[in-house]
Amino acid sequence: MKLSYLSENSKLPLVVSPDNGTVGKEQLLQWIAANKAMLEEKLTASGAILFRGFDIQTPKDFEDVAKAVDNDLKNDYMGTSPRDKKTDYVFSASELPGHYPIMQHCEMSFLPSAPRRLFFYCHIEPVYGGETPICDFRKVYQQMDPAIRSEFEQKGVRHIRNYSAPDDNSKSAFQLKKWNEMFLTTDKKIVEEKCKANDIQLEWKDNNGLRMINKNAGILTHPKTGEKVWFNHTQVFHVSAAMIEYDKIHARQKRWETFKTNLLLHLMTWYKKLTKEPNDQSMHVTFGDGSAIPDAYVQHIQDVIWKNMVIEPWRKGDVICLDNFSTSHGRLPYYGPREVMVCWTS
Repeated sequence: MKLSYLSENSKLPLVVSPDNGTVGKEQLLQWIAANKAMLEEKLTASGAILFRGFDIQTPKDFEDVAKAVDNDLKNDYMGTSPRDKKTDYVFSASELPGHYPIMQHCEMSFLPSAPRRLFFYCHIEPVYGGETPICDFRKVYQQMDPAIRSEFEQKGVRHIRNYSAPDDNSKSAFQLKKWNEMFLTTDKKIVEEKCKANDIQLEWKDNNGLRMINKNAGILTHPKTGEKVWFNHTQVFHVSAAMIEYDKIHARQKRWETFKTNLLLHLMTWYKKLTKEPNDQSMHVTFGDGSAIPDAYVQHIQDVIWKNMVIEPWRKGDVICLDNFSTSHGRLPYYGPREVMVCWTS
């Protein structure tokens, strides 16, 4: 096998590929088993490993590769993206519409049980766009304005999510899920137990909706390296985050479709701020003490993230493993066919 980097400057990700031609899944599994210690070391140092050029054809093939790297796969999900199940441990990465921005984040950073590792697999290569950019959030922490970073370190972060009732058929453009779709049950006791296990403050609303609030430190100390990592969903949940993100997306893609979506997001953001209190937004984030995080802070965070993002087009059969405690991921808008799948560890 050949080990290389997409960029010697960032060394993110490490690329594992065959010396010649395409190699079958079984040979890759054997190589992973024989090189587990080295891969563990490289994953921690780089933050991501991309397996490219191997004959990975199905969700089960993908699951086998992920298990070879880390056999501790899980299938419980407390995140925000709608997902469809493909195997016992493999899901669609997101069922959000292709034009929708998914900002950089470490998976479920707002929970005490955030996954250690994530795996993504390209089943159908996108025709246009649809990259899954990644970013070293250790660098984001290091390069943030010290005054802004210090405020997050001192106050922490308060994540807010509101879910509609199971019988709510209003189909609001601002609501991503119903709470029964989130928890895969209509039993409120099960929901309450899961929230308690994840340190989430739960509130049943008068309309049978659900509000979930949880507070986090906002900064993670990497359990292996001791490095400080930007580790929260401010750049995802903040009411202005999608608008700020799409400014950057349109500047990159320069398409009529992105211009229209960008304009719409600016109008929607203005409307949401005007008509809803912070605690009633479908998703939002404040400082841990409840004070507002200024739009300028979100702009700064996204500026630093985009400065360090690695954007690589998907190829059919690609499998990438991320150290979720150091490396973020997201999704750029796409047009045409695309199918990317995900699985994760504890």
